Amino acid sequence: MFRKTIFWIHLVSALISGIVIAVMSITGIGIAFEEEIFAWIDRDISQVEAPANAQAKPLEDLLQIVAEKEPDFKTGYIRVPSASDAAYQFMVSYGDPLYVNQYTGELAYTKTETAHEIIQVMEVLHRFFGFHGEETWIIGRHINGAANLAFLLLCLTGLYLWTPRVLKWRLFKNGLFLKKKSSGKARDWNWHNVFGFWSLPGLVVLSATAVVISYEWGHKIPFALFGEEATEGRAFNMMKAEPAQTPTPPEGAQPIPLDQLIQSTKDAYPEWTSIGFALPKPAADGEVSRPVTLNLVEPDYMPNRAWTPVEVDPYTGKILKAIDFYERSPGLRARVWVRFIHTGAGFGFWGKVIASLFTAASLVLVYTGFALSYRRFFR
Repeated sequence: MFRKTIFWIHLVSALISGIVIAVMSITGIGIAFEEEIFAWIDRDISQVEAPANAQAKPLEDLLQIVAEKEPDFKTGYIRVPSASDAAYQFMVSYGDPLYVNQYTGELAYTKTETAHEIIQVMEVLHRFFGFHGEETWIIGRHINGAANLAFLLLCLTGLYLWTPRVLKWRLFKNGLFLKKKSSGKARDWNWHNVFGFWSLPGLVVLSATAVVISYEWGHKIPFALFGEEATEGRAFNMMKAEPAQTPTPPEGAQPIPLDQLIQSTKDAYPEWTSIGFALPKPAADGEVSRPVTLNLVEPDYMPNRAWTPVEVDPYTGKILKAIDFYERSPGLRARVWVRFIHTGAGFGFWGKVIASLFTAASLVLVYTGFALSYRRFFR
């Protein structure tokens, strides 16, 4: 009786959430490789030829060149790579880049507009099941959140149902290996059991981390494990910290040029791979300019561990404050890990590949689960 109850819980949960799980799985694979897709599309224009012994033009000169050649392009953010053969990236805010040859001033717009639009649609489907209006996105969020909970339930009940009533190797073997000559219902049953068993560890991790990301109470779990209060923000803003204050500059002092502004950070972090920053806004008369936040990236395959926000004095370039990943609280680090384990990005490119393989297995489970259900109800 107990096993029959578990079976029906498993079946009904799968029928209700199967389509949503399939949509999240398909879109999740595409979103996971977003950076790699964009880099591949722009692979030709993002690289420049570095002349021997050539020096990059000052950033102020490059800004002037962009303003003259593209007067409608209002630069708001600049990313400077450390590689001499990588073009600088100028952005209006934080998105599609305009590649700028730092040696010649040649410009090239990104080719990723169409890819961005496709990825954006996939993100809306993955996070909100396609709902994106001001009043309806929360509906999609609840639908996907419930599907994530159902997926976790399916993993746990599926393991129970997979375990044979009689512990004999012959019965275990039926759920461990694919049968080449099976067809119809027997094939679907075999595939459902085999793919379900071998992908179970990965699917439990993916669904459990999705639950943490989906719900406010789930967001609090990593912090509660370390006795901490959860951050209010659940996205990138959960990394926010108290900003630094600019020391009072000498009377009449002016902010230093942009290249000098980032030089002390380059010296302090010799292994940097890129530095990005929003263009400082001029201070009003009699006011002191705020510190400039430099988004420093060092070699590391996990984005948040590679990133360090460095606040510098706009008048001297001196580093006022820098918080790297390991200076964050244990609860916050755990919560960040949850975010990047979910996509596999916490373990670099191959982590994404492994996570995508588990995700692809979930599509096989959805298909075979529906096929078996169809045969049960419509013999």
